[in-house]
Amino acid sequence: MRLVSENPTVCWSSDSLLACRLYSLFNSAVAARVLLVVAHPVIASGIETLLRLDGEYDVKRVVSVAEAMKQREWGAQVALIDGTLLAGYAEARIGTPSLVLTGNERDGSQLLRKLDDGRGWLRKDATGAELSKAIRAAVAGSSTESGGIGTLAIVAIAVACLIAFALVAYLVYLAVY
Repeated sequence: MRLVSENPTVCWSSDSLLACRLYSLFNSAVAARVLLVVAHPVIASGIETLLRLDGEYDVKRVVSVAEAMKQREWGAQVALIDGTLLAGYAEARIGTPSLVLTGNERDGSQLLRKLDDGRGWLRKDATGAELSKAIRAAVAGSSTESGGIGTLAIVAIAVACLIAFALVAYLVYLAVY
């Protein structure tokens, strides 16, 4: 597999160039701001790299929940918070929709109750695709445990694109024959 495009949206040779360009066009809006709250520098760097490779996110890293609470002026659209950092808090007012990075569902559910706007939890070893899906759901205003409006909007756009493609193909067919 080789890189096809040099723009911030990464497109690989296995993707069609048209799909790559359409994806770039629809996702060229302002990048979503993600506040990454992880104390361990290697883990934080890995997650930040996964998000930056996606090309859809502006990421700011902080190492504590206290620091995250001071970042409201930055205007994050979602916060990814290491669950181990929430242990000392009865309540954490981050002021933005938040996702907890933890090891299992039980801990994730308990830690979500500590956040003022907890939207869901992810395993600490989540893939880049899983992180992106959860962030998009949180930004769209839904919980990561349900498909929410984000999934419905993607399906609606896909159906509209297919109908438009079919109409163009039909018109070309009429023009040729």
